[in-house]
Amino acid sequence: MERYVGQSVTKREESYREVTPVAIILGVLWGAFMAASFTYAGMIMGFTSGGSAIAAIVGWGILRGLLKKGTVVENNIVQTIASAVNISVSGVIFTIPALYIMGLHQEINTLYFFLATAAGAILGITFIIPLRKQMIEIDRLRFPTGTAVATILKTPGSGIEKARLLFFGMILSALVYLIQQFPLFGLPHIIPEVVDLGSVLHLPEWINLTIALSLMVFGMGLITGRNGLIVLAGGILSYYIITPVVKALGWIPADVQGSAISGYVYGTMTRPLGIGMLLGGSIAGLILSLPVIAVAMKSLAQASRVKDKNGNSEELPIYYLIGGAILAFALLLITAYKLGGLGLGRSLLTALIGVAWIFIASLLVAMSTGMTDWSPVSGLSLVSVMILLYLTHKNVPLTILMGATVGVAISGAADMMQDLKTGHMVGAIPSRQQKVELLTAWLGPIIALTVVGLIWNAYGIGNDKVPAPQAMALKSMVDAVLGGNVPIDKFIAGGLLGFVLSLSGIPGLGVLVGLSMYLPMLYIIPYGIGCVVNEIAKRKKGYEFIVEKVLPFAAGLMVGEAAMTLLFAVLTVAGVLQP
Repeated sequence: MERYVGQSVTKREESYREVTPVAIILGVLWGAFMAASFTYAGMIMGFTSGGSAIAAIVGWGILRGLLKKGTVVENNIVQTIASAVNISVSGVIFTIPALYIMGLHQEINTLYFFLATAAGAILGITFIIPLRKQMIEIDRLRFPTGTAVATILKTPGSGIEKARLLFFGMILSALVYLIQQFPLFGLPHIIPEVVDLGSVLHLPEWINLTIALSLMVFGMGLITGRNGLIVLAGGILSYYIITPVVKALGWIPADVQGSAISGYVYGTMTRPLGIGMLLGGSIAGLILSLPVIAVAMKSLAQASRVKDKNGNSEELPIYYLIGGAILAFALLLITAYKLGGLGLGRSLLTALIGVAWIFIASLLVAMSTGMTDWSPVSGLSLVSVMILLYLTHKNVPLTILMGATVGVAISGAADMMQDLKTGHMVGAIPSRQQKVELLTAWLGPIIALTVVGLIWNAYGIGNDKVPAPQAMALKSMVDAVLGGNVPIDKFIAGGLLGFVLSLSGIPGLGVLVGLSMYLPMLYIIPYGIGCVVNEIAKRKKGYEFIVEKVLPFAAGLMVGEAAMTLLFAVLTVAGVLQP
C-alpha cells in the first residue's frame, strides 16, 4: 500500500492496474462459463452458489499463474464482472423452467424475455448505487462473502495454489462424467450414473434409496457444509419418516403398491407440504425483514448526504440511478404491453408495481446479505409471482417472466453489495465496479435463458434427470390457483410449519426444509454426504484446511461436471448423440 501514500487519486489511478482489457475479457468469459454451469446445477438442486470466490481464485491462477502480472484491484474487477454475470441466473432458474414444465414454452418470446430480465439486472444494480457508502463505510455491515473474497484477493500466492486445486477438481469431475457416458459411444458401462442401494440391500420396494453418483452434487455439499445438513434432514423426514408412518396408518389406497407407494406419498402429501413450507418460510422472512427495510430506507435517505472531505463522491452520479430506473421501467412496460396484451393502463400499472417491488426487495436483500449473508431470492420470486398472477389477469407466461425479472434484480442487488464490500477492503474505486457491473450484468439472464432451452431440448425438465424443484413448486402453485383445487389443508399446515421454522433464528430454515421435501432423494443423499464430509474435515483439519483446500477443489467438482453435461446437451440437440 506504500504506493498510495502521498499520491493523488489521479496519479494512483494512472499507475495501478484496475480496469484493464484483460480483466474485462477474463471476467466476462469466466462469468459466462459459471453462468452456464450454475444454471444446470441450480436446476438439479434448486439453489445456486455465489461465484465471487471461484472467480477470484481463477483470476489469480490466470493473471499471476499464466500472465505473470495482475494487481489486487485488477483481479477484483475480474471477480466483480464474473459474479455479476453469474449471479443473476438464480432468478431465471427458479421461475422460467416452470413454463417448460407446464407446456407453455411455445409462448416464450425470446426478445421480450431477454429485455425483461435485462431490465431486472439493470434495476438491481442502479437501485443499490446510493447505498454503498452508508451500508459499507458508515453502518459497516459484515457482508461475510465479500469479506472472504477480499481475503483471497489479498493472497495471490495462495490464490494460485487454490486455482490448481480448482482446475484439478474440474478435470476429475469432467472425466468421471465422461466415463459415465461411455455407453453413448458403444463403450463399457464402467461407472453408472445412479445406484439403487435399496435393491442391493434388499429393502422393500417402497423405500426409495436410489443415489446419483454425481461429483457435482457432492461438491455442492462440500461447499455448503453444516447448513446443508438441513436439506438432508428434510429429505430423511420426507422419505424415511413420513412415508413409513403414512403406510403404517393405512392412508394409502389399496391399489397403490410396491415402488408406487413412495411416489404417491410424495405427490399427495410431502410435495404440497413442502410448497406450503416454501410459502410460509418466505412470508416469515418478509416479516422478519420489515425492520431491515426500515433501516435500508433510512440509509438511502442518508446516503445522498454522504460526501468525502472534498465534497465529492466516489459513487456514480444519481442520474445513473434515475436513468437506469427509467430504462428498466420502459423495458418492463413494453414487455407487459406487447407480450401480455393487457392494454396500456394495465401495462403501466404492472410495470410500476414491478419496479416498486424490485426497489423494496433490492433494499431488503442488500441489508439481509450484509447482516446474515442470506439472500431470500427464491422466496421473494415466489411471492412476486403470486402477487402478479392476479394483476396480469392470470397471464401465466407474463407473470412468470415478471417473477424472473424480480429474481434477477434482487440477485444482482445482493451480489453488487458483496462485491463493493470486497472492493472497499482492497482499495478499489467503487464507481468503476458499478460501471463494469452495469455493462455486463445483463449477460447472465440471457445465458441462463439459453441454457434452460438447451436443457429442455436435450433432457427435458421436471424429471429425475433435471428435477428443477423450485420451478416444479412454482408450477404446482400456479396450477392450483388456476384450477381452483388448492390443497388448502396441506398448504396451511406446511405454511405454519415453515413460518415457525423460519422464526427459529436460522436464516431461511423454513424454505430450506420445504425445498428438501420437494427434492428427490436421488440428489439429496450425495449432497448430504458432501455436507457431512465437510464437517468431518473441518473438525479434524480445521477451518483453514476447508478454505484453502476443500472449497476450491469442491468448486472444481461442481463446475466440471456441469460444463460436461452442457457439452453433451449441445451434442444431443445437434443430433451427434442420441438421448
